[in-house]
Amino acid sequence: MSGALARQEQQTPISVSNSPLVLSDIYQPGINFAIWDRALGAELKQDVDRLMLQKQLFSFRVILRPEEVSEWLTAQWPGSHLDVFQDDVQQLVTMFADLFDLTHVGMRLECVDKTLCPLFHIDKVMARMVTTYHGPATEWLTEDNINRQALKLRDHDRVMRDKSLLQSATAGNVLLFKGEEWPQENVRGVVHRSAQATADNRRLLLTLDLV
Repeated sequence: MSGALARQEQQTPISVSNSPLVLSDIYQPGINFAIWDRALGAELKQDVDRLMLQKQLFSFRVILRPEEVSEWLTAQWPGSHLDVFQDDVQQLVTMFADLFDLTHVGMRLECVDKTLCPLFHIDKVMARMVTTYHGPATEWLTEDNINRQALKLRDHDRVMRDKSLLQSATAGNVLLFKGEEWPQENVRGVVHRSAQATADNRRLLLTLDLV
């Protein structure tokens, strides 16, 4: 993650840890953003690099049971030998399902060369999990760096108060956001945007949603 985050933790409702248990902090009333600060292991990175070489661009959007994920991925890429990557995706889907007591999860797995959501926004969902496996990762704003009035008016050039305080994840980080539809009152969803992707700097990312 961006080193600036450590200086901002006391100014925004974020919980960060190198343990996956941090994701359960999303249920704490004062937390709207949980970050599992993990890096990609060597074997997982090898699988990701192999996938990026084998496949240029793709976009999958499916609803699956957690136990179906690895087999479903194998069917999309027969003979690709991406077992470590597939197991990691299945693990994250399982964790997300367990957190929210889901039988099925909405899964998007995409390799893109364009910026998907270039403007700062709050997701119109209850919660969302995102991890970037390759390329630049999700960017977000700490509470003290958000012009909420500009966000409300969609004055996108003025939403971020100070560009030097922009936060960004790194490949492997697992981000869990509260969105606009979180059931508790007075919850401010995380203001974030997609990192810039290009043909020379593609992104491989996984997004999980409640269904």
